[in-house]
Amino acid sequence: MMFGFEPLEGGYEVPMRVVGANVPFEWLIYVIMLIPVCVFLYGFFKRVQVWLLAKGELHRNDKVGARIWSWFVFSFAQARVIRKPLAGWMHFFLFWGFLLLFMAAGIDAMHNMIGWPHLAGGMYIGMSWIVDVFGFLAMIGIVVLAFIRYVQKPERLNDTNSADGWMILLIFAILLTGFFIEGLRIAAQIKLSTTLSQIAYEQTASPFGWLFAAMFGGISLESALMWHRILWWFHMAIAFLFIALVPFTKLWHIFASMLNYAFRDLEPSACRMVENIEEATTFGVENIEDFGWKDLMDLDACIRCGRCQEQCPAYNTGKHLNPKLTLIQAMKKHLDAKAPYLIEAKASGAADEAAEVAMTEEAAADVNPMEQSLLYDVVTTDVIWDCTNCRACMEHCPMFIEHIPKIVEMRRNLVMWQGDMPGEAQMAFTNMERNYNPWGVGWANRAGWLEERGVRDLVNLLPEDGKPFEYLLYAGCAVSFDDRYKKVGEALVRLLNKAGVSFGYLGTEEFCCGDSARRLGNEYLYQTLVNQNLESFNNYGVKKIIVVCPHGYTALKNEYPQMGGKYEVYHYTEILAKLVAEGKLKGAKPLNAKVTYHDSCFLGRHNNVYEEPRAVLKTAGCNVIEIEKSKNFGFCCGAGGGRMWLEEHAVEGYKRINDTRTDQLLVPNPEMIVTNCPFCLTMISDGVKGAEAEEQTKVFDVAEVLWKAME
Repeated sequence: MMFGFEPLEGGYEVPMRVVGANVPFEWLIYVIMLIPVCVFLYGFFKRVQVWLLAKGELHRNDKVGARIWSWFVFSFAQARVIRKPLAGWMHFFLFWGFLLLFMAAGIDAMHNMIGWPHLAGGMYIGMSWIVDVFGFLAMIGIVVLAFIRYVQKPERLNDTNSADGWMILLIFAILLTGFFIEGLRIAAQIKLSTTLSQIAYEQTASPFGWLFAAMFGGISLESALMWHRILWWFHMAIAFLFIALVPFTKLWHIFASMLNYAFRDLEPSACRMVENIEEATTFGVENIEDFGWKDLMDLDACIRCGRCQEQCPAYNTGKHLNPKLTLIQAMKKHLDAKAPYLIEAKASGAADEAAEVAMTEEAAADVNPMEQSLLYDVVTTDVIWDCTNCRACMEHCPMFIEHIPKIVEMRRNLVMWQGDMPGEAQMAFTNMERNYNPWGVGWANRAGWLEERGVRDLVNLLPEDGKPFEYLLYAGCAVSFDDRYKKVGEALVRLLNKAGVSFGYLGTEEFCCGDSARRLGNEYLYQTLVNQNLESFNNYGVKKIIVVCPHGYTALKNEYPQMGGKYEVYHYTEILAKLVAEGKLKGAKPLNAKVTYHDSCFLGRHNNVYEEPRAVLKTAGCNVIEIEKSKNFGFCCGAGGGRMWLEEHAVEGYKRINDTRTDQLLVPNPEMIVTNCPFCLTMISDGVKGAEAEEQTKVFDVAEVLWKAME
């Protein structure tokens, strides 16, 4: 009976547990429950209200099936969280322990409120065992996570605050009092049973509850019943406190992360497109509310785990950028401070009035969030320009927070709206505008490398020869204008010819892919270059493209489709691996060289191409030594995100990014360091020179190594 009092009994003939037994006025809990639920719903509404302040549009309502699957896998299997094994599995146990206990409480509530049948017999024993075990594992998870945070104190958790400790303590108290209540119940039932066998099923159904019951074996039946009631009410009070606090504390990540899993970017790695750029009245993001709703939701989803910080090459070399603190958390703090005034302005339609209120209320603190500049005061331009777009932050974030798009949007505003950019970036833009390449070499010399490297006769130069072809070789700017990388272009041409691949080359009708322009914030220049390339591609009926540079590969494969350029795009290592597998590249003599391989960020994390280059090196007879920072944990060379053209100054006590990466690659004392990217080749070569290791270690590209074996 919902309003009756059910006394506690000894064991039952059919294994079961009577809901609410021994708790007078237990029915009141379903009335009191409305208070924390209403507080939770109010907090939920306030957070969603903040997200709806966003002006930028992000349409994430496509691929419904894939989004539901993403939500399910990453929420319940914790697939991203457990990538960091110890902390990840402890969080897994905590998540499932709490979830199962919540479900069990829901089943109990349904029994009283709608007459849901008792769980009984084998079903009760099985379900109770699962909840009991996972509840105890959740407690272990909390202890281990607290040990990591407060005893080990890893650098990635460098922003621990008192609220974190109180939340951990609250969750642990909820779990621990639950086991105390269970132990007291079982202890009382043992005393009420005529024989121990009458209640023996609880040894299986509640193995840890049975252990807790042993703690209370020495107290009287009356004491066990009294403490069972007292702790039951206390347990419910702190559980309701937990529910009420969720939207207002770090606990909100539980729901924000689930939404993030459903609305994450399902497309290949790419910068966001600016539609109708000729008609745009502003560019990029200048204010926090100019971002899209998913960007604002990202800020709530961040749990400050520090995995992004741990992998960031800028942070690890002493730069201003810390993707956790100086980007995401700085933006969140600013949003939380500014949101009340924005909401008031939105409701009243008087932004100026809200700003005046903000100025009055914040006068004491001398900080007016309505007047703070997102770009100069909150994030700062140092942080914005430090990013290499290496994608390590996004790859390892368990919540799928999108760091790079936010940085690129802010760069767009600085470059295209504020006209505020590093001088080196301006020079690169000028070179691309005048000669269609960031080196600034005359565009008329773009095909000159063919004669210089002696491979003109091997190439179907489309403007002159015009022969049919299967693939277009998009050589890129580095092959055309970088003296060192021209050798890579030569090696690739010779390999493709040896394998009998039919390919054409545009020569002077090939333009810069635009990657550096886009990632440095000059979207207009990027789209101009893309349109020129698309015109050339379409004029020659291009269907398949082999790209040499991973930056051009990412642009042509993932970003050109935004402007209608849909082709089959391959990085040259994918083609070489395919030709080797098909037996079209034979006769390699093993080099028997000890090699460390550098995974370029734009081929690796941006496109998940890891095995093909290694397969090619294996064909060349190389012994590839996998260093600690490899594959998706690879460390950037420092040249991505357009930083190839910007000067990097070493911070006192740190080395530059490329020198740091070179040191990692030199640890096994390799004969060769092999790359797959012109930027990486330049940066690592400079690093080897700086380390004075040129005599024992040479730096080559994958294509060069395979051709060397073929020769």
